[in-house]
Amino acid sequence: MIRHLWPLLIGFSLWAMAFTALYTVQYLGCYLGWSPQAHRLALVAGAAIAIAVSVGVLVVQIAYVRRLGQATTFMHRVGIGATVAAIAATIITFAPIVLASACI
Repeated sequence: MIRHLWPLLIGFSLWAMAFTALYTVQYLGCYLGWSPQAHRLALVAGAAIAIAVSVGVLVVQIAYVRRLGQATTFMHRVGIGATVAAIAATIITFAPIVLASACI
């Protein structure tokens, strides 16, 4: 069953893990008193890694669908759309990391 659902779940599962990890780093940086430059660098690097991993997953999904050719399913095509939506959500959700103050 899960084998058929992975295309739908992978993009937003990665987004959820990245969201949790980045806001954990945000909390730890404030709690431990990191310098603002180091804190911002860690947050921006984490966001860039999350976006890069998500784009890498999208590339793998597209390559898999191309390899399947006519045997591709509706779930695979919807999964690509879901991963694209997850990448957009990642960019929108993590944009305040670049713009806003790290510790309020």
